[in-house]
Formats: sequence, structure tokens, C-alpha cells
Amino acid sequence: MSGSKRISIVSLILAAGWSAVPVSALAQEAPGVDPSDSRLVPSPVDTSDPGTTWTCRFVGTDVRCVGTLTVVWMEEEGPDDWCAVPLFSLDGAFTRTQTRYYAYDDATGEYLEYKRLVHLESEERLTTDPEASVFVIARLNMTWKSLFQTPGDPDSRITRKQGIDTLIKRPDGGLVLLDVGQKTEDLTTAPGEDFNFRGRWDIALGDPAVEFGRVCYALGV
Repeated sequence: MSGSKRISIVSLILAAGWSAVPVSALAQEAPGVDPSDSRLVPSPVDTSDPGTTWTCRFVGTDVRCVGTLTVVWMEEEGPDDWCAVPLFSLDGAFTRTQTRYYAYDDATGEYLEYKRLVHLESEERLTTDPEASVFVIARLNMTWKSLFQTPGDPDSRITRKQGIDTLIKRPDGGLVLLDVGQKTEDLTTAPGEDFNFRGRWDIALGDPAVEFGRVCYALGV
């Protein structure tokens, strides 16, 4: 992956308390779970980008945590080594929603993550001149699905992605680039506890210099 993205803190964690009582009573009496509780392994708070808002609740005897990160921007300078002049991103919006599933482990008394879904959406206008009306539209719409071979162990994840990874087109509808999701090993494409995703500059297939060359050509540079 190439490029950069400034991630801003957009919210604080909102959660209800979690008392130390048997799991059956927890499921009945405390529908809200503190996302920072140490019995959630791995921790959704510690293994996500700053600014992700988490809400965790019981679903039967399992715990399901939903985290959302939203970033918007009016203008940002993008990679400056793809075109003859720097690219700019205008009127951008990026949202990542992830859902983590935890099952109770009798041996340890912990809730171990066994599945993760991450959905990404992004849209922006790419241009070489923020004051000009010449631009291309870039969109991202993709879902990652991770299954844990060993519950609670992030290194055992097997991740697959599906959907449109990157769609870039001219205002007249002409397609510049369509990068469709494919099967991907997690530790190769998305290293680290969280995906730490730089969505709007991701070109997962091929050479980024070649792919962004199409954007530069569409912009006339």
C-alpha cells in the first residue's frame, strides 16, 4: 500500500460497566460491556486506531463489539511523486466500521475473538489544482472478513476481502481504474493488530506508480 492519511481523534469511548459475576448472569443483567475490559482478548480499544468509537453488547453468551472511525477533510495534499505536479484530495470522507465477535472461554474466563468484519467506505475528488474544476472521483467500498484459527490470537487470522477496492472515474463517467477485491493473506496486505488502513490511496493490485499514472493521464499531467 502507498500514500498517507492523517487520522484525527473523532470521539471518546462510550460504554457501560461490566461487573465480575458469572457469564449467565452477565448476559441477562448487563447488556452493555465495557470495551476496555481486560477479558476481551484481543482488546478492541488497544488494537484499533485512535478515535475509533466502540460499543460492546452481549449476544447470547457471546460478546459483539462494533467500532466506527469517521474522518472528513476539505483539502489534503496527496502523494507528490506520482504525477508531474502534486495531487490534492478535496471534499473527502472516510468511514471504517468493524465488528468483532468474542466467545467465552471456560478455561481462562476470557472472551476470545473468533471473527472480525471490517467495512470501508471512502469518497473524494482528486485534482492537481484545488482551484480548478478538473478532477476525477475516487471511491472505495470493501469488506474484510477475518477468521481466527486460534481464538484470541491475532497472528492466526486468515483474512479475505471482497467488493470494489478502488473505483476511480472522470466526472463524465469514464472509468479510469477499477480494482476489485481478491483473496488476501492478512499479514501480507494488512499487517498489525488493526488494519491501520489508508483507504483512499490504496491500489492493492499491480504497481501503484502505473495505476496512479492513469489518474495523472486523466488529469492531463
